[in-house]
Amino acid sequence: MNEKNITVGIIGTGFMGKAHAASYQMFGVSIGMFASRQLDNAKACAQQFGVPRWTDKWLNLVKDPEIDCVDITVPNYLHYEVAMACIEEGKPFLIEKPLARNTKEARAIVEAAKSRGITGVYGENMRFKPAMLKLKQLLSDGALGRVIMIRGNEFHNGPFHSPWFWDAEMTGGGAVIDMGIHGLYALEWVMGSKVKRVYAEMDVLKWKEHCKNGSEDTAFVVLRFENGGIAELTNSWAVASGIDVRLEVYGTEGSAFLDSSRNVGGMKVYSQSGYGKPLEIEASLRPHVVSKKGWSFPVPDEWAQHGHAYEVKHFIDCVSGAARPKCTLDEGLRALELVEAIYESAKSGRPVEL
Repeated sequence: MNEKNITVGIIGTGFMGKAHAASYQMFGVSIGMFASRQLDNAKACAQQFGVPRWTDKWLNLVKDPEIDCVDITVPNYLHYEVAMACIEEGKPFLIEKPLARNTKEARAIVEAAKSRGITGVYGENMRFKPAMLKLKQLLSDGALGRVIMIRGNEFHNGPFHSPWFWDAEMTGGGAVIDMGIHGLYALEWVMGSKVKRVYAEMDVLKWKEHCKNGSEDTAFVVLRFENGGIAELTNSWAVASGIDVRLEVYGTEGSAFLDSSRNVGGMKVYSQSGYGKPLEIEASLRPHVVSKKGWSFPVPDEWAQHGHAYEVKHFIDCVSGAARPKCTLDEGLRALELVEAIYESAKSGRPVEL
């Protein structure tokens, strides 16, 4: 199948659905339909991107013969149902992280896709972020020697753009399954080794009125790898100074530092009066926001520099047969195995072996 003839359907019209839509259009990929449980949202998103059709019945999109492949950006608790429907209909799919709420759902998706021979790509933008790809190349070239220690963090002030994020029954957890899952994938990829043991401490430090059904807003994790390396991962929804995402990599012959929040765009702007939408409005529309009054760090090309654009392009390449998934459903399952081990450690107060 020629990629120019591929038509994708997007299920989910929230922040990530729109991010993926913008990314497809960067590469001239045809979007045939949007689906949302709220018809007004589906219509508004379709009109925003010039898409001819929309529906409030996501299964209609999956079954539509004009839709060649499906992009799943719905809330976590719908991932299993939508992915299994794609597999049943024989439609290739890209599924936004996490693969599911838990390993039971994730394992069923992996096994069903393999048994039916369906192409599934796990939507982890860290795998396609230009800075991360450069880091991986440098490590392969021996620039840092043998990696022995990593520190990673992802902080912001909470997912006020989508209330379901706060509810562990809908998501599978809190800050760890929301943000930490990025770091967990990156840590094993960068270290070049599997995690063999985790120890975690977590709590609700700030948002007790928002966190529901056992979700956490902050977690500290220590990880030990099979090759002897060690890492520290911290995640929090309780930081008021805006998004802060950094990765520090220490090797026997060098170090590398990645800042995905203040240096990724190479811009630093001071505005005395401020600019853009008021903070309260912007926070209701998208995550990772901070006031634009005073110093800010705008990203000139957000979806390219954070990897989302290259992620969806890779998906289309996989659908066309030009590539095989670089970010697999098995890797999505592995990330959830680490998430569950972290939650088990925090609950028991003891290290957990994998």
